[in-house]
Amino acid sequence: MRVLHLFANWKWTGPAEPAVNLAVALGARGHDVHFACGREVSPLPNFVANEARARKLEPIRSLRLGKHRHPIYDPIDRRALRGVLKELRPDIVHCHLNNDHRLALGATQGLGIPVIRSIHDGDPPRMSRDMKRLFSNSTRALITISERMRDAMASRFPIRDERCVSVDPAVDLKRFNPRRRRLPDLAREYGLSGDDFVVGIVARMQRHRRFEIFFEALTLAAAQIPALKVLIVGRGTWMDEVAVKPAARRELVGKVIFTGYRHGSEYVATLGCMNVKVYLTPGSDGSCRAVREAVAMGVPIVAARRGHLVDLVEDGVTGHLVDDDPQQLADALIRLAGDAGAREQMSARCAKTARDRYGLPRQAKTVEALYDSALTDV
Repeated sequence: MRVLHLFANWKWTGPAEPAVNLAVALGARGHDVHFACGREVSPLPNFVANEARARKLEPIRSLRLGKHRHPIYDPIDRRALRGVLKELRPDIVHCHLNNDHRLALGATQGLGIPVIRSIHDGDPPRMSRDMKRLFSNSTRALITISERMRDAMASRFPIRDERCVSVDPAVDLKRFNPRRRRLPDLAREYGLSGDDFVVGIVARMQRHRRFEIFFEALTLAAAQIPALKVLIVGRGTWMDEVAVKPAARRELVGKVIFTGYRHGSEYVATLGCMNVKVYLTPGSDGSCRAVREAVAMGVPIVAARRGHLVDLVEDGVTGHLVDDDPQQLADALIRLAGDAGAREQMSARCAKTARDRYGLPRQAKTVEALYDSALTDV
């Protein structure tokens, strides 16, 4: 089967890695997969194209594929995309973002090529004329990241239930697995010992990420957890205001470690240093990929009852769900710190959940079956 994936961005934002990984995984199953992404703003590097190449997927670069609608460039792109389709003759066009979806619906008119859309958000978009058009019968099938999201999309937009399916976003389980735990050198760099209870958070340091709740909870928990250590992974414009100054509280001095931005094997190993990971609100990635990565590493999650987090964390099994309340968050951390046996059980359940739900081959096989169904649907 020949498939063209469209991704209208060049930045390595939340949906980028799932889109690239799915295309690669489908190629590994023997399909002829092509991938087109946005054109970078010079002189910045095209992060999506570079990551695709690193995975042996050479992207099509003849399209602009801007993230947002543009009255001049979009008509040019539609004509260019139609030319690509006539030359490539794909069986399926798979879209990942709103603007590539708009372009595909225009470019495929009269060509008989089914358009499929993955929506990577944890909450449905607001209903508008534009959204109704995108998620109409012109779109052969829609892939959501959860059953809850599938039900919401099917109820809000004019798309048939059987064309709206839920597929768990995948994680590279070879890269993220419990055997790749903390690296001794990295643990030493962070000043961690084997007796520490390590709480981690991975997030851009922005005001809306609810760091104030996190630090208030840490202050409460520190009195009950003498061996508490906190890894704050990431960076951001408001780092000093939302993280550095709150970490200077008397109760937290010497307990909070700022790791900075980590990538590659160091990011994986940093997750492996954590006994528990906290996640309070989704950022640009509504699918909360960082949660699934930690789960695959066997790290229990303490998360807010918000968005896709309620689909990812099974309360009392793979972690705890809490309200936006510092005391609730502190109590969850205190319980986990005091019960190593419960943490061990949760860790094993996390790893099993990842094996059962988040493997790339499993995701690709499910999407492949959907393609087959779309090609026979009339």
